Amino acid sequence: MLNFMRSLIRFRNQLYLLAMLLSTAASASEIALNIADIVSPAFSAHGIVLNLPANGSADLHLLQLKVGSREFRNVRLHCGEFTLSSAQLACRKGSLDALPGMSLAFTYDFSAHRVLLSLAAGGGESWRVTGRMGERAWQVFLRMRNAQAGRLSPLLTAELPLPKQGTLNGALRISGNASGAETVNLDMQIMDAGFSDAAGLHAAEKLRGDIKFSARRSGAVWNWQGNVAWQTGELFWQPLYLKGGLTLNASGSFDGKLLDIEQAVADLPEAGRVQLSASWDVKQNALQDGRLRGENLNLASLFETYAKPFFNKGILAESALYGHADVDVRYRNGTLQSLQLGLHDAGIADAAQRFALRGVNSEIDWQADAPGAATIAFAGGQLLGVPIGAAQWRVNMDGLNFDVPLASLPVLDGKLELRNFYMHRAENQTGKPTWYWQFEGGLAPVSMEKLSRAAGWPVMLGKLAGRIPSVSYDGNEINVDGALLFDVFDGTVVATRMKIKDAFGLAPVLSGNLTMRNLDLDLLTRTFSFGNMQGRLDVDVNNLQLQNWQPVRFDARLYSSAGRYPKKISQKAVQNISSLGGAGAAAAIERSYLGFFKNFGYDRIGWSCILRNGVCEMGGIEQNNHGMYAIIEGGGIPAISVMGYNRAVSWSELITRLKRVTQSNVKPVVK
Repeated sequence: MLNFMRSLIRFRNQLYLLAMLLSTAASASEIALNIADIVSPAFSAHGIVLNLPANGSADLHLLQLKVGSREFRNVRLHCGEFTLSSAQLACRKGSLDALPGMSLAFTYDFSAHRVLLSLAAGGGESWRVTGRMGERAWQVFLRMRNAQAGRLSPLLTAELPLPKQGTLNGALRISGNASGAETVNLDMQIMDAGFSDAAGLHAAEKLRGDIKFSARRSGAVWNWQGNVAWQTGELFWQPLYLKGGLTLNASGSFDGKLLDIEQAVADLPEAGRVQLSASWDVKQNALQDGRLRGENLNLASLFETYAKPFFNKGILAESALYGHADVDVRYRNGTLQSLQLGLHDAGIADAAQRFALRGVNSEIDWQADAPGAATIAFAGGQLLGVPIGAAQWRVNMDGLNFDVPLASLPVLDGKLELRNFYMHRAENQTGKPTWYWQFEGGLAPVSMEKLSRAAGWPVMLGKLAGRIPSVSYDGNEINVDGALLFDVFDGTVVATRMKIKDAFGLAPVLSGNLTMRNLDLDLLTRTFSFGNMQGRLDVDVNNLQLQNWQPVRFDARLYSSAGRYPKKISQKAVQNISSLGGAGAAAAIERSYLGFFKNFGYDRIGWSCILRNGVCEMGGIEQNNHGMYAIIEGGGIPAISVMGYNRAVSWSELITRLKRVTQSNVKPVVK
């Protein structure tokens, strides 16, 4: 601002000398004046041509005009009436090519150092600038009435969002002295304004509101205060999308390096009131110190509007919060110093219904440099559709280290226990700060009947129980160190080498191996309406890989368990097994038996599937020269064998067939 005003004063003196020169040539019929350059720190003009016809008009042409970082070419000004004397410079009935449809008038009084510039257009639009440019003191006053905001676009850099529409009413006053500007006052009303940038990352439309701002310089420090009342309209500022109703009152100081916000109060629509103080290093574009406070904040609105847009993927991006919170956050010397958080009847729910937690109440007082503890209580929730009961956990805190010695979670008639949960934040191998955590635990017996009903699965019988070894997270992968053990269908399931990549992203990848032993076929087939089978079954699933919880690769094999036990299969189960093999599979069945018996004996069961690229390469107990393979090998009286014909089957087709038979849509056909 200082350089700009000095340049204007220097330019004023040059105009005065020009006026003295032209007064000596007043008798000429027409005067043409060429000036190569006018250069100053604030602006420069090149290729200046001034024509003064004898009729009293004037035409000014500037090949190039540069103001700050903005450059204009071929600027043309026409004055219908032009006077230039030792007392005054005046342009009336003027027009500027860059402002079509606007009339221009300009006067400058050399003795009083007063300037007047007015621009007017239809609809009552006017821009009126008055000022006084003295050597020791100066001031500029701009009055806007129904001013079109889009006219400001040529004055702004292309990197900024440019105004496209809307009207401005108000006033701007700037005053100062030889050392620079001293005071700034702005009082402006915006109506139906809109702007956008070239990248489409910042845009707004139909903005209405009031802006008031004032600042006064004391030495090298500016002390300022302002308020914004945004009434209506929509704003997109990547990634935030906001609507009107926000008010902001703030005050602070600026010394050229640090922007201090001593106090700011923002009323956020539907979310509540937030108080803020901060110190921002403008040179480094970094926050140095800050404090944020809010009472009884609406978590639903606060999270949905101001937090969720930053989670472009993962569980939080698909979740919703509710309830209320009190918060007090302190930030100092570039690091978080303390957090006081009170949660009142809060909750979180995943849109995909994978989990939910309700009735959360807690008072957390965390300090970066002092140990502490907090109690988190909740009324209940659900996990994968299964209800979980109320619980209360104690969390020990020491800086960025958190541990929970024991967290008990009621699940239906059983209980899930997490022991020795420990979480801390540290740099990973690339130097990026990352959260790490680990725990171990177990699952006390849960009724499979209750669990399956709650989860919407086919009704299963028996109990589910298990032991959870050490589970850890390194910022990218969840790893299970050891074997997950579960009891189900009166047998055991062991999961080994389990890991999940991108666990909290949009497409998690799970891998590992499953070993199932002595599963009760009677319980299993009754559960899935497959027809009845008696016996025991072993299953091996190796090299398992799921992407977004859908299988893309595995080597699976199921076969009869070792030992002596009853081995029976019903007519319906025979039909269902044969239908999985597709057309022609049932031809291998000894049809003569089907008309007389409902149950048959067997000696062995065997089936395998190698899944690659969406195709299941199937096999059985053995195969003959014709490419068939035995799925069931007969034994006892009456005995029955089932052969498979199709070796390569689309995985999606196989799942469709399996769903069809388990939903009892396949009826036995007796011939």
